[in-house]
Amino acid sequence: MRFSQAKIITSATSYFMNQYTKHYLHVEKPSLGLPPPPEAKKYLLYIHVPFCTMFCPYCSFNKFTYTKEAATKYYLHLRDEILHVKELGYDFNYLVIGGGTPLIDEEELIETIEFVKKLFSIEHVSCETDPNHIQKETVTRLKGLVDRLSVGVQTFDDTLLKKLGRHEKFGSGEEVYEKINSMLGILPITSVDLIFNFPTQTKEGLIRDLDTLKKLSPEQTSVYPLMTSSLVKNSVKKTLGEFSLENEFNFFGLIKESLKDAYPSRHGWSFSKESEVIIDEYIIDNEEYVGVGSGSFSFLKDTLYLNEFALDNYSTLIEKRRSAVTKERTFPANSRMYYRLMVDLFNGKLSKKKFTAMFGENINDTLNKELVLLKFAKAIKEHKENITTTEFGDYLFLVMMKEFYMGMDRIRNEARKNLTL
Repeated sequence: MRFSQAKIITSATSYFMNQYTKHYLHVEKPSLGLPPPPEAKKYLLYIHVPFCTMFCPYCSFNKFTYTKEAATKYYLHLRDEILHVKELGYDFNYLVIGGGTPLIDEEELIETIEFVKKLFSIEHVSCETDPNHIQKETVTRLKGLVDRLSVGVQTFDDTLLKKLGRHEKFGSGEEVYEKINSMLGILPITSVDLIFNFPTQTKEGLIRDLDTLKKLSPEQTSVYPLMTSSLVKNSVKKTLGEFSLENEFNFFGLIKESLKDAYPSRHGWSFSKESEVIIDEYIIDNEEYVGVGSGSFSFLKDTLYLNEFALDNYSTLIEKRRSAVTKERTFPANSRMYYRLMVDLFNGKLSKKKFTAMFGENINDTLNKELVLLKFAKAIKEHKENITTTEFGDYLFLVMMKEFYMGMDRIRNEARKNLTL
């Protein structure tokens, strides 16, 4: 499908998602903290490390300027919050560590991973990093502790790196390439993560990034569209300029075509050499999860819980009641059905049986209008047991997921509007 044909449908979908997230994605009700686990099962644990030495113009996550003193204090309270979650009765088999810059203080991070592994039934640990913390010696220290290291490269293009302020901080594209190349194979999985559709990015520049990625040949990659939520829109525009939706549409098709042989397993905007081992966003892949740390989210049953964002307030809450949860929002069933439809089809396939098991209703009865519209837009194909996406549907659900993430950024924006970085 040409962009001129897709533009009307895509624009309408973006508008609908924007209005939908404005209505649903706000958290105002005060909360006393997480409840005991609603079910006797293993959940995913997310740890947020909110420290950076530099702030990227497109990043909307909770972050503060790193000092050793602030980090030491923070990790002490973080481990106490984790212990509190253990005492509530939770167990976890997956641990995801994000930021910020999780490896900015590797001693504290390693101590915390070891602490979590002693408390819970952890089977897999995934951790983010920037290119500054992937020296061979550092990564070797993570062996046996971290299963998947996600390196936020964003681009190998030196011109873009300079505009982003990353060239001076992290080095040239060639230097970053050599850093990653020297540490590949130490851990079971390395993911090299890129962003596409920067305002000045060309088709030729994107192809060079993808060719460099394939030459490097990590086990996995995620290639995200540039997201310009209200929290970062002005800084992105000021630093990089206006981006093109037509380029986004065309670039996504180019990415899928370029990576299909080297990375045959695709999961949303992530790609893997091996099927069934790809790990993407914890929010996307897990129906329920618990988040700890400043500015983290938890989602259990039908309720979203929000942790305190300000570092001083976070510390005070942990010292007083050992829970940093301050607000919550319970979602109605139809909202959770829409979310499940979006997430499963973002990943290419929705199981009707799974949907019925989750909600006790047939998807063709409860979301019939939505399915009719998606079929009319040539975004999905319906089968007896599953619903799958078309080529255009792959892009349409990427747009929906991008809007969802930008909607989540509104929550962060509201929570951070009076904070000092």
